[in-house]
Amino acid sequence: MTETLSSAQAQSLTEAEELAQAQAQADRGDRWFISGCVVCGTWVLGPIGVFMLLYGMLQMKRAEARGAHIRPWAITCIGGFILVDTSVNFFAWGMDFLWAHDSTIGSSLWIDYGRLVDGGYMYDYNVDRIGGVADNGEKAVQLGMVLMGMPIKMVAAWGFLRMKQWGLQWTLIAYWMYFAFWMVYLTNMMQDFPLRFGSSDYGVIGFWLLVNVPFLGPLVLLPYLHTVRRDLWKP
Repeated sequence: MTETLSSAQAQSLTEAEELAQAQAQADRGDRWFISGCVVCGTWVLGPIGVFMLLYGMLQMKRAEARGAHIRPWAITCIGGFILVDTSVNFFAWGMDFLWAHDSTIGSSLWIDYGRLVDGGYMYDYNVDRIGGVADNGEKAVQLGMVLMGMPIKMVAAWGFLRMKQWGLQWTLIAYWMYFAFWMVYLTNMMQDFPLRFGSSDYGVIGFWLLVNVPFLGPLVLLPYLHTVRRDLWKP
């Protein structure tokens, strides 16, 4: 009887250790995934970021098969999309808004981007007082997005992925703010349509394919986020 009890206890202890190891693997995978999403937004290191987030997802999948508890995959994919989209805009506009526009890489990326889809970045780049793009409306949007909108959205996405109630709430707030910025951004671009689209190689079609698709996130995700089961996110 004693031997049977000891064997059951040993088996229970082994299962607990295995579960703890699986949970640790899931946590490591989650860190790889979140870090990869952020690195994807750096443009230059984007391919490395893709490898990191895929590796993290693989680790989480293996940990789940071993019995680890992970968040729903739909939440992972949505949170990952939000983080990638946020980091892309934060680093890209930050590169133009801050001192990086004086670097060879920064000016080359933006001027060539202007040649492809947005002529506003091709003409008179880095000649005004602040530097970077010369369009005043674009600079105002960058100020709001880089210093306020994107940091809020990035922290909210992290909380969203950590299944925190404040993360869900601030993701909703950030996406409504993002939608407002998007409307202002498009209106500003339409005011200078001949310069910004008419002088670029691919114009409106190129802009939608390369830039504007991620901006449609609020139209898709806001209805979903307003209908999720809020009890899944803990205080």
